[in-house]
Amino acid sequence: MCGVGSNPTVRAKYKRDDMQKNIIIGIDASSDISALLDDNIKQFYFGYISEAYLANYATQHSLNRRYRLSEQYHSLKKAYATITQVQESGGIIYLALNAFGSNDTMMAEAMSLYKLFAHKVDGIIVATVAMAVMLKNLGYEKIVISNLFGVYTPQSVGFLQKQFKPMKIILPRDISLENIALIVTAYPEQKFECFLYGDNCRYSESFCFVEHGYDSVGFGSLCSFASTHKKPIKTASVHFKHIAKDSTLSTEEKKAKLSKEAMSIASVLDSSIVYLYEKDFDNLFKNIELLNRYDSTMILADRTLELRTMDLLSKLEIPLAQTLAKKLKEAKKEERNSYQIFHKLNPSAISQTLAFFERFDNIVSYKIPSRGRTHYKHLQNLDKESVYNYQESQYPL
Repeated sequence: MCGVGSNPTVRAKYKRDDMQKNIIIGIDASSDISALLDDNIKQFYFGYISEAYLANYATQHSLNRRYRLSEQYHSLKKAYATITQVQESGGIIYLALNAFGSNDTMMAEAMSLYKLFAHKVDGIIVATVAMAVMLKNLGYEKIVISNLFGVYTPQSVGFLQKQFKPMKIILPRDISLENIALIVTAYPEQKFECFLYGDNCRYSESFCFVEHGYDSVGFGSLCSFASTHKKPIKTASVHFKHIAKDSTLSTEEKKAKLSKEAMSIASVLDSSIVYLYEKDFDNLFKNIELLNRYDSTMILADRTLELRTMDLLSKLEIPLAQTLAKKLKEAKKEERNSYQIFHKLNPSAISQTLAFFERFDNIVSYKIPSRGRTHYKHLQNLDKESVYNYQESQYPL
């Protein structure tokens, strides 16, 4: 989520019509373009994979960094028809060349896509210097810098302007609002695109090279696999220096203190996930008993711990787990009965972000994670005026 500073309460106002026309949606062959246009969505981007490329490399190495065929156009006729429909309706549409890879085969395919679409689309989104240089050398003047470039500073913008003269720069999804303001005010003539909020990945997408392609063949992404198959390891006590330097303790006493395992809520959750996937229900039951001994407020005080605990409990049908889940829900209801989940974020936080974007004429588009195919509809129900409470957001800002 883009940070908004330390002010706990901010009054947000935004114009609903402007919000709709500034949203940019990722589309594919299954998208209902007419319905999107009827909803006043005017900006789109898409990926294309040719039949020849598909036959040789499947979808794991697509040039728009999407790994399912359902997320691509692979009919040139349909892609051209979509471009025409969008542009005749006063919309804008971009081709995405968002892949990190830039080997000879991918560059050759990128060149073929350039020949197919450069004269038709309103711009081409690129994620690597290699792709940007290729377009620059071809004399192409509608380069859009992807968020995968990792533009976090005004200096980065200056470099990209000097090298490529981009028509638009997409800022990373995990950048703070303060940094966005710093960048867009430093370059008022440059057009920018931002995310309305981030997602649940803890890393910057701009510098993450974890392969997600296995999603499309049934194995799941590597980061998801690592999460569900992780093994807890023993780590040193955070107080090890104090223990080691404590002259009042004997060597044996120090060894005894240092050998004790930490039993934090996080460590109990870590081992519980391992026990669950190993079907070690005896130890799992002991951990659930242990979690029941913690004060509910200790779990609810940390949003990440709360989400992890509730996710674990939702997978268990044993009465003890259900009792704990009920206890946590009741405690949470007493504390935050106004909380509403929207992609695990507070709607009023999104309202505040929308209001923030309105302050800058050069923020010309903003997007929603998961390409926003249908998620934008939730935004239609946001209040035009709402209070942002940072304590109710998923992330501490």
